[in-house]
Amino acid sequence: MFDKIREIINRILNLNKTLDNYKKEAVVEALPSLAYVNRAKKCIDRGEFDKAKKILEEAMELPQEDALVYKYLGIVCDKTGRLAEAITAFKKSANINDADKEIWRFLGFALMNSNKCEEAIESFENANKINPANTDVFAGWGMALMKLKRYNEAHEKFMESVRLNRYNFMALLLAAIMEVRTGQYNEAEAKLNFLANVNPNETNTYEYANLKYIKKDYDSAIHYAKKALEFNPNMLPVYLLLGKLYAIKGDKKASLTAYETAKERKLESPHLYFDWAITMQMYENYEQAKLYFLKALSFAPGEEEANAGLALTEACLGNIDEAELLIKNIKSLNDENYLYAKATAVIAMYRNDFNTAITKLKNIQDKMFFDNTINLFIAVCYDELKDINNAKEYYENALLSAGDNLKVYLKYADFLIKHNDYESAQRKLNRALKLNENNIDVLNKLFHVGYILVKEKDSEYNMKETLAIADKIISIDNEAFLYPEEREDLENILKNR
Repeated sequence: MFDKIREIINRILNLNKTLDNYKKEAVVEALPSLAYVNRAKKCIDRGEFDKAKKILEEAMELPQEDALVYKYLGIVCDKTGRLAEAITAFKKSANINDADKEIWRFLGFALMNSNKCEEAIESFENANKINPANTDVFAGWGMALMKLKRYNEAHEKFMESVRLNRYNFMALLLAAIMEVRTGQYNEAEAKLNFLANVNPNETNTYEYANLKYIKKDYDSAIHYAKKALEFNPNMLPVYLLLGKLYAIKGDKKASLTAYETAKERKLESPHLYFDWAITMQMYENYEQAKLYFLKALSFAPGEEEANAGLALTEACLGNIDEAELLIKNIKSLNDENYLYAKATAVIAMYRNDFNTAITKLKNIQDKMFFDNTINLFIAVCYDELKDINNAKEYYENALLSAGDNLKVYLKYADFLIKHNDYESAQRKLNRALKLNENNIDVLNKLFHVGYILVKEKDSEYNMKETLAIADKIISIDNEAFLYPEEREDLENILKNR
């Protein structure tokens, strides 16, 4: 009996407590749902989203529908990533009270984040009608247009957002990004320079670095990319940018280190392996490039640009049938795409259609301006067409940005040797030797060229210099020396003097 009485008392106390809370939280006691909303709002402020959702669902069982209940339910769902539920709740709230100053903005952002950009634009238009001159509305409106690649219209909205609030740095950043997309580099630089200095953070600094890269100010680009990593050492786009920048600068070690660091930081993604593969192609390491393209495709099977890259790699490896099969299965790309165009150019080159290959390669030179191999391929094609002057020109172009890539020097030397220009070949090989004094391939070719030249111009000093090259190769690797008969010939000539 006592237990039953105590239970009744507790129920009464709990009921009184609920009524007291209701009186404190409800703005208008005639609408009991407001108490639920206010309790839910406090939970949202504390980050207790599940609890807030449960409270709002209880409010939905009340006889009278309240737009605020659905509005805050939408907010909870949006904050917890349940965008479809958020959109449903926001739409329900808007149907009940379409004059709410915030609901159309909330709905617009939820739709935009769900890639329903046309609907989002309509919501932002409604938001602007009900609550004009709101900086966030114009920012969201611009984002929806940006996703639809309507960059000029997006730029207008972002600039209006900034006009309404000059401290809306996110809108200012997005306006600058739109200017980069539309080629208004000077306007973008003014904004990004301001942001990088007045409001420095990882995003502003990275975008400034990227603009410097586009404008070919590579040293500044590297400087700002490094600063971005100081803000956030886990920014994958920065490592990808640095990989490209160091490749352009001819610093192979630093370029590959950027990709390795991203991998070590567990930033693995199709983008990492895709960019890494392209860089390996630049260094003509096609076996490694193939592995990285396959890795990228393991993350995103069927991704056509990665398949185009794989086709290019197969073509450069001489696997023309495999390359043609990959190209045949690509439906959405054409010669406007750098990888697709280069792959079909290399296939044409291997099929002895050199004029087609040259045309395709020249058309894509500006699309990937740090791809040094394009000059090499064009040079090879001109050589096959017996156009020696153009071949030389493109080999020279390749050398300008070869950096420490010895393959460029070796291929150029082979070309010069083939055309009996031994003195020029010797000069190129001596330049290559300064990059790596112990490279066996360079030393062997240098000995071969030196042997031919001393046979043509009898010089005891040059003979001794050439024999010294042979001795150096043998000291490094006795099995690696390729010209024992020529060495013996020179030794005999010196003995008989």
